[in-house]
Amino acid sequence: MAVIVSCLAGCNTLRDSTKTDKEPTAPLLAGPSKYHLRDSQFVYYSDFPINSNLPIFKELSDLREQIVTELQLPASNTIIQVFLFEDQAKYEAFMRTRHPELPVRRAFFIKQPKNNGGTADLLVYTWWGEKIRQDLRHELTHGILHSVLKDVPLWLDEGLAEVYELPPENNGVNTTHVEAIRKGSFHPDLAKLEQLSEVKQMLTPEYREAWAWAHFLLRGKPEAKAALLSYLQTLRQSATPTPLLMPELRKTFPAPNDAMATHFSRVESPKASRLVSNYR
Repeated sequence: MAVIVSCLAGCNTLRDSTKTDKEPTAPLLAGPSKYHLRDSQFVYYSDFPINSNLPIFKELSDLREQIVTELQLPASNTIIQVFLFEDQAKYEAFMRTRHPELPVRRAFFIKQPKNNGGTADLLVYTWWGEKIRQDLRHELTHGILHSVLKDVPLWLDEGLAEVYELPPENNGVNTTHVEAIRKGSFHPDLAKLEQLSEVKQMLTPEYREAWAWAHFLLRGKPEAKAALLSYLQTLRQSATPTPLLMPELRKTFPAPNDAMATHFSRVESPKASRLVSNYR
């Protein structure tokens, strides 16, 4: 059985911190802190030296500019803290003690509210492995979105992160997703997807569809992108309940599900892009 990489293999967004009155069974481990690197909105912490001239940091800075430009969002000064563990074992040990409620994943973005009600902390945790480029692009997309939007619907949060986690030359096209869509029965239903509010509800088909909608809205007809940009501006202003996109999308596309399916009948898959693994 084919497994979709990206979110299912490596990340989740935790929207609310889980609190418990129980004492931890093991001492809480400290996150990386010996070295730090500041690059625009991002502050990277690690317990091993990292060369600040590595191309990944320039690429991530460019990613930030790409996202705010394409989505017509303001550039935020809110810090996104990125904790880089040297290896998988140290990362997983930390996550087990700090967030035992979470499943094992390569990386997490956590939006953690402060007790005093101030601006929430935006935190990324991951380890320096072969997927570091993909994982950081994905998780920092979450961070950038949450730094400027009052709320980000789960499907859009994950869909956009899957688009932007890909190398720039892919133009957001995930070859694995495209092949799965074309080989199997694909019946998109944005209205149903918009009802999902917990990461555990997102299985392989939901992640694939979230990416498909995000790609359709970003790379489809100009009318689709206009609808997305308008919706993002609404999310900048709106408090709860989070508004739905489908009612607005129907004003432009009488049958949005069919329009999105047609979009993918025309998308060309790029040549497989090698994810650079030797960034340290």
